[in-house]
Amino acid sequence: MNVNNHKFKDKDVTSNEKEFNSFFAEFLQRLPRRTAKIIQNTYEKSRIKADKVLLKSRTSFDQVFDNFLAGVDREKAEKCHRIIHAASLSAAIVGCSPIPFSDAFLLVPIQLTMMSRLHKLFGQSWSEGLGKSLSKELVVVGLGRSAVGNIIKFIPAVGTVSGAVINASVAVSITEALGWVTVKMLNDGEDIFEQAMSFRGQFEILFKGLRKAKK
Repeated sequence: MNVNNHKFKDKDVTSNEKEFNSFFAEFLQRLPRRTAKIIQNTYEKSRIKADKVLLKSRTSFDQVFDNFLAGVDREKAEKCHRIIHAASLSAAIVGCSPIPFSDAFLLVPIQLTMMSRLHKLFGQSWSEGLGKSLSKELVVVGLGRSAVGNIIKFIPAVGTVSGAVINASVAVSITEALGWVTVKMLNDGEDIFEQAMSFRGQFEILFKGLRKAKK
């Protein structure tokens, strides 16, 4: 292995982990104290499962994202990757948590944190209220696919594990799609709130593409 390449990879890993730690801490602050404590107490086990889900998704997603990265300069694209990776890993951890139906409402604060950071990166203004409304609406697109996993979570032992895997996968897909459509529109100089219909349409196209890529 080339020594310089190895250094760059180590730097990427460190940058990703720093972004994730900052992101996850901000996400936890948005939650009710009791919910945040449950996630923290089960973090170690959920993180191991989440890393595996995310690694599996990466190989399928990269090709789909190429079109959405067109025109984004390399440095900004790398920063976007770090933010969206942190959000996706957080979403996967939530999906692997033992809280029944947790992904349905916990994805929203994750996505608000992600979209807020992306807007800041592009120097664009951010509306928390409109962002919350849009995020809730788009999360619904994936809820039908995760409902089975949520029901399985109520079954003791093996059921909890099976349900977690299904929900983590869906949570990552929804979060990735939302993140990269946000990047595309911000890079193109479009306002996601003024052009919400376009945003929804692009989200559904990318979300479907991600789901197909994983099959």
